[in-house]
Amino acid sequence: MSISKRTKTTMDRIWLSFCLLVLVLTQNALFSNADIALKSELLCSQCKNCDTSNQCPASESLPHVTAFDNTLIAGALQSDFVDLHDRGVYSVPNIKGGQSSQFNAYFGWNSTSGSASGYHRFSNYMDKCSRGQSYLTVDKNGKVKLSSLSSLQSLSAADWKSINPPKKLNHREFRFWVFRSSGKCLTVFGGKTEKRTVGVADCKFDGSNTSQLFAFRFHYHKAFCCCGLHNN
Repeated sequence: MSISKRTKTTMDRIWLSFCLLVLVLTQNALFSNADIALKSELLCSQCKNCDTSNQCPASESLPHVTAFDNTLIAGALQSDFVDLHDRGVYSVPNIKGGQSSQFNAYFGWNSTSGSASGYHRFSNYMDKCSRGQSYLTVDKNGKVKLSSLSSLQSLSAADWKSINPPKKLNHREFRFWVFRSSGKCLTVFGGKTEKRTVGVADCKFDGSNTSQLFAFRFHYHKAFCCCGLHNN
């Protein structure tokens, strides 16, 4: 091999090594930025009762409530979309478990059976700083919010029943959720705005109102439990 060819081969190897080094450094920077994005400043300023464990609960135990358009249903203390004293519930853009560099909304909901008749009660996993355990309910204006179970005048104000949609809309495990007190369905309002309200409306069990369809999703891989602590 001539000297010029050897020199070219050596330079090629050096260039390849340099490119690999840049690639590794870029990947590390991306992962670091992802970790920074996972810290919710708003949440950490609100919640004083952080988990003491070294790891968050598994993602599968904290499903997200997902609307038909794949946005997340976010509640009080759950998202940087939501202010400190706001007890309302909103539909927010699909953030895939905290991967957004702008917004935080990657926490789960608990669903417990409220009665033998098939009703359920929904509480927000991150709602640790409220007046006792909170449940999804509806105020007098039809807005869905989190409210303490002890403040409800009737337990039916915390009960929701699951109704299957038509088969053509059931391929992703979507359900209608009917509010026991009024017989109306959980519904997303606000079109395609960034933060939409969640309320109730007359049920369209034929599927003509897809904003009334919701599902539990387990595919969010980062479970965030308090002030930056999360699992992959």
